[in-house]
Amino acid sequence: MTDFDLIIIGGGPAGLTAGLYAARASMKAILLEQKDLGGEILNTELIEDYPGFASITGADLSQKMAEHALKFGLKVETYKPVKEIRSDGDRKIVQLEDGTELRAYAVIVTVGGEPTKLGVPGEQEYHGRGVSYCAVCDGAFFKGADLAVIGGGDSAFQEGLFLTRFAKKLYLVHRRDDFRAQAILKDRLLGMEKVTPVTPAVVTEIGGNGDVKWIDLDHDGRRERINVEGVFVFIGFRPVGRHLFKDHIDHDKNGYLITDQYMRTSIPGVYAAGDTRAQLAKQITTAVGDATTAVLHAERYIEELKDMERDFPTASREVVAESAGRADLLAFQPGDVILREGDPADRFYMIINGQALATARGPDGAEAHLNTLGPGDYFGEIGLLNNAPRIATVRAKTSLEVMALDRETFERLITSSQATEAEVRRVAKDREAERLG
Repeated sequence: MTDFDLIIIGGGPAGLTAGLYAARASMKAILLEQKDLGGEILNTELIEDYPGFASITGADLSQKMAEHALKFGLKVETYKPVKEIRSDGDRKIVQLEDGTELRAYAVIVTVGGEPTKLGVPGEQEYHGRGVSYCAVCDGAFFKGADLAVIGGGDSAFQEGLFLTRFAKKLYLVHRRDDFRAQAILKDRLLGMEKVTPVTPAVVTEIGGNGDVKWIDLDHDGRRERINVEGVFVFIGFRPVGRHLFKDHIDHDKNGYLITDQYMRTSIPGVYAAGDTRAQLAKQITTAVGDATTAVLHAERYIEELKDMERDFPTASREVVAESAGRADLLAFQPGDVILREGDPADRFYMIINGQALATARGPDGAEAHLNTLGPGDYFGEIGLLNNAPRIATVRAKTSLEVMALDRETFERLITSSQATEAEVRRVAKDREAERLG
């Protein structure tokens, strides 16, 4: 089994952005894509809302993103569909369809979804024979034909604009009177003479004689038949990310993965970015932003996890992963107080980078130096174990990064094994003796 720091699943804009940042950070990472790099933007002819590019094709943008990530050494494997993701202690196991298994500290899921189907008679029968879900893929086969686009959002209008290159006449069928697409797209498409909106209308059947020849509609309460040779369906996508997981992962009623502001899912070490997660806008720009946040936090999580494995070698691996996932990374400047003698105890700290000084007041009220703490050391356990105020003050000696656990997480961590709890209590007892001595 091959080990990685990070596995990225999906090679669209979100996956390629995550891969770029992971490679720049010199993480041992791999990106897996079941088809070609680029994802859904490969099926988009023209992109005009990505900052820095007034107009660029989906293929060109995906190529530029891929080249940028590969320039920094990202390892990529295409045509490697993932079968299942499962947790194994503090690692994630990614099993491919070919049986290969990869292991990593963290996984970022950036898979999108699959086209939502109409679910009407004839749709499945005529798929590939007049029914399509990709104008860029299939539009050129319908030169001079009458076509129908089903949908009213940005995707439907973008694909419809592309189809006007080939269609003799284009019907735009939407179940509502109002279209949801951006105003600029509506103005451009609806202003064309060859385009006829049909609203409010719902497709009830697709028919023909081997190839598509017509669609039946419920048009504002009336049955209507429109003769077309191609039906292009753009009514949304069904997210597929949650189906990759053996264990339960939180998702909304539509199947989108639920994340926090750091793109963390309900499984420690698993992140989601782009169209697979629940969010307001499903755009390239939001996918790129999601991925940036996800990989930066994943990098922190992995470092915290490694530190906790080192400091608590006998603790439950599953609990260690959970604790690292719930930890806060805090930064202090020289002289800053992390905790103060006499204050209530509410957190436990582990030093990631830098040094800290522990002091305590003597009988005369003067502060006395107890010890200097560095990477790998922890503090704050005495007050939590004794449910008592702090017995020392800890200040940053240098620029300092610490990982902080709340009381509940600390207690769950140390009680995950008898050996771990015994060791933490031994350290606390020695420190109390030193303080009293």
